[in-house]
Amino acid sequence: MILIKKDDIKKSDIISGVKKIENACFSVPWSERSIESQIFTEGSVFACIYEDEEIAGYVCGQTVADECELYRIAVLDSYRKKGFANMLMEYFINECKNKAVKSIFLEVRSSNTPARSLYEKSGFQTIGIRKKYYSEPTEDAVIYKAEI
Repeated sequence: MILIKKDDIKKSDIISGVKKIENACFSVPWSERSIESQIFTEGSVFACIYEDEEIAGYVCGQTVADECELYRIAVLDSYRKKGFANMLMEYFINECKNKAVKSIFLEVRSSNTPARSLYEKSGFQTIGIRKKYYSEPTEDAVIYKAEI
């Protein structure tokens, strides 16, 4: 298992690896254009876990001033329960600290118990609910914030 930053791997490999994870993990996956836009814009925070010659998981977010929004953290099913999500979250929080971020925000499906557990274990606290925020299926979003 290797943690890789976006400058250490070819752009095309990142896009294809993240696309595979998006399609496997999300009911409304990002398009290749969205992947490129979210990962390769100024202020983005990105890292991926490379295992068995493929991207097994990734984390992506965007910083603006002293805040950051965590957009995605996902691990392919075959690599779950190996600590990859914890490693990605730890990297993400540390990278935010290095960028002088004070607050990280995120939204998650209310039914996504494993993700919510990861966030709470990482110091995030619930600050609100967005009713019927998600589609396919329709579901509330839980809004989290962490002060770092």
